[in-house]
Amino acid sequence: MELSHNKRDQRALIIGFVLILSVSIYFIGKSFFWTHPNSPESSTAPTLDKEQSSVPLITPAVLLQKLQSDDKIIIIDVRTAVDFESGHIVHSISLPIGSLQNFSPDKDTSIVIVFSEADLQTFETAKNILAQKSFPYFFLQGGFDGWQNMNAPIFSLGDPASFADQSKITYIGLESFKKLLSEKGLSLFILDVQTEEDYDKVHIVGATNIPLDQLEKRSGEIPAGKQIIVYGENDSISFRGGVHLSDLGIFTAETLSGNKYLSSDSGLPFESGKK
Repeated sequence: MELSHNKRDQRALIIGFVLILSVSIYFIGKSFFWTHPNSPESSTAPTLDKEQSSVPLITPAVLLQKLQSDDKIIIIDVRTAVDFESGHIVHSISLPIGSLQNFSPDKDTSIVIVFSEADLQTFETAKNILAQKSFPYFFLQGGFDGWQNMNAPIFSLGDPASFADQSKITYIGLESFKKLLSEKGLSLFILDVQTEEDYDKVHIVGATNIPLDQLEKRSGEIPAGKQIIVYGENDSISFRGGVHLSDLGIFTAETLSGNKYLSSDSGLPFESGKK
């Protein structure tokens, strides 16, 4: 009796195993061969990854290397003006997609198109326009997101609430700054990032004015090898000036802290008018 009972148990196990195996094979085969034409698995809708494979691409790492080697490259950012303002590759140009048709670079200059991976329509338009051009061009692989993911340098707006932007700033207090001014023979460059109008009203004696919104394109006017102190009309503008200098690769600058350095009781020497 015991032997017969064991045989029945073995047969039950074998039958159960066969049933489980059959059901598994059925569903695997169904998912592999019988995918519904409207299901996501069978969708033939174009994606940005597929579209990028049909255009000349440059990786973020290669682009960064070429920028550091001073290769003749123009970076054109076709994202929205708002996206560009919030952050972009240093010295890139914000160009509406409608203006790309009339753009032509200088001889022996390549252009790199920066786009948003979320905007397939703009990417497609840029691709169609450039396909008709004879000058060399590339699309940045992964778009601006690809550049960010590599932690490559970005010219940012300067957000006081951003820990990353805060980490770019080195502050100098009013008293320490006055001590610097009293030292003879010190190679000091005082950078005033106020608007031209505010600079003409009052500025620290000896300060050079490069308005905040011109700082990126006029960065070549900032001398190397000097200690740099940057300030604006208030603490917020001073902060953004310090962030911009860091984004431009100028890491020796110090930002004047506080909001009282342009007041009459600060003890600093002032002048008005153009320098």
